[in-house]
Amino acid sequence: MRKGFVIAALAALIVASVIGTVSGTMTGLGAYKEQRVLTTTVQMERLATKLEHVRKITPETKLEVTRLTLDPFSDCAQTGCRTTLELRNRAARERLQTLVTSSPVFAGPTVGR
Repeated sequence: MRKGFVIAALAALIVASVIGTVSGTMTGLGAYKEQRVLTTTVQMERLATKLEHVRKITPETKLEVTRLTLDPFSDCAQTGCRTTLELRNRAARERLQTLVTSSPVFAGPTVGR
């Protein structure tokens, strides 16, 4: 349960970081947009590495990871990036989506047993 909570908290922090970054950068500077996408891509890669070592993922974590992978402001396909970053970004998104869909749901501890 503790691992599940830590993973959920990490996913929530990443989403909060992405939202904070997006809200502060509506000016549309290309270099800054690419830096934002790079930062998010690195965070997604790190989160995927951590999730690979978890047997079950909590529903909250699955929800946050899904939000993160669907965020249009950190998606190279929608913001436009260099080819190398676009490949990394797509791979990180696909890796997270695969982990979330293939992992059984963490039901939590049973009360009274």
